[in-house]
Amino acid sequence: MIYIYNCYGGTHSSILAIAYHLKILDEKQEPTKDEILKLPNFNKLVYGNRGELFYYGSDEDGNKVYAIGRGRSKVLIPGLYNLASMLHKQSLLSEKIVFSNTSPTVPLLMTFGGLFSRWLKIDFIGVPLLVKGAKQSYKNIIKLVNHTKKTSKEGQSGVIILDNKEFKKK
Repeated sequence: MIYIYNCYGGTHSSILAIAYHLKILDEKQEPTKDEILKLPNFNKLVYGNRGELFYYGSDEDGNKVYAIGRGRSKVLIPGLYNLASMLHKQSLLSEKIVFSNTSPTVPLLMTFGGLFSRWLKIDFIGVPLLVKGAKQSYKNIIKLVNHTKKTSKEGQSGVIILDNKEFKKK
């Protein structure tokens, strides 16, 4: 199976989801600032990385885990879905692929943190906001990851898209 977590930039909420999926971060406690900032590609990707698939490792079941930033594109994930579905139909791909949107877990602090840090290049404002946002959203991200894993095992389709709107902070 292949998991592809996706969000706007591919550098914040999707990285946190990958860290919980791959057990880099402990689900039982709030992550520390250092743990968050040491995650691979956390707050490091730039505009030019959008649409690029990044591999982060395999989980305990041998499933490959990736992230992609989609920017404002409404067609990237559906396009990848269509490509993967076509490859399945032609028996060129047999692994199940799960696209899981992590954007609904992003709190306002993380949105502003990303804006200040990635767009305006003002890290001394953006990074603390990102860390606070990551700490604020960690339980919700863990729920999303667990939902993604559970749904992937239950689903019969070879390619699944999870919009995860039920994880939107209210």
